[in-house]
Amino acid sequence: MTVPPCVSVAVEGRSDTGMVQALLRHVGLALTRPCLEKSGSANLDKLIKRLANAPLANPWIVFRDSDSHCPVELRTQLLGQASVGEGFILRLACSMTESWLMADTTGFAEHFKVPHTRVPARPDDLPHAKQELLRLCQRSRSSQIKKDAVRQDGSPGPLYVTVINTFAQEHWDVARACESSPSLSRAVADLARLRDLLVSAQDQ
Repeated sequence: MTVPPCVSVAVEGRSDTGMVQALLRHVGLALTRPCLEKSGSANLDKLIKRLANAPLANPWIVFRDSDSHCPVELRTQLLGQASVGEGFILRLACSMTESWLMADTTGFAEHFKVPHTRVPARPDDLPHAKQELLRLCQRSRSSQIKKDAVRQDGSPGPLYVTVINTFAQEHWDVARACESSPSLSRAVADLARLRDLLVSAQDQ
């Protein structure tokens, strides 16, 4: 059995970790260590320039929400004049990683017990994907989803992170989601290129 190449990953928070594990599994990569959770984009941003020169021997991937900013402009702002190493990837979700999860409209509707027609067909275009996901949870036919994922005022519920990570790890169909999310599709292609580079390096 072939051992998948390993990478290190940094994310904004714990609710991103299930998505990361599913995404890496989809492209044939594995985590070197648990995801580095930075408790918000401001803390994550401080790391990006330091990680940017990562060599292929010590690859790093950073996942960050674009938060409605232009991804191209945000990438330039975050990297500045930093030299980008062969083992570094910065992927910006449009507008948030929640949009990538909702892009699997069939899987999301089934798991969260909401009408398929209510799940956004173009989640990358949402100005605030997390708010939309929470609104959908409020409309869920499942009392458990509503209890765990969202509070009455629309803020994340006590088990929001668990609910999101469970869906991402166990039910999210990455290939299907790529069909509705161009930013996710580009991320998958980028990760696949890194995987191929790492496999080639292992074979040498």
